[in-house]
Amino acid sequence: MSRLGIFLLVAVRNPSAHRSLIAFAAWSSFAHAVVMSLLGFEITSERVGFLIGSAVLLVIGVTLIVLAPEEQSGQRA
Repeated sequence: MSRLGIFLLVAVRNPSAHRSLIAFAAWSSFAHAVVMSLLGFEITSERVGFLIGSAVLLVIGVTLIVLAPEEQSGQRA
């Protein structure tokens, strides 16, 4: 498991306090999906695998953004 995955598991306990970590994970999934898509078009023998992996990463990124807690208004305690 990656270090980011471990930190995300810790963030589950209090997601509103870890909004930036969740956003980073989502955007890093999008960036990884773009790189994998480009590799899929460059390495034709692995195209299907790279494109399927890209689709999975896009779903993960969208899910993280949709399920991320809203920013709380007001001051911090």
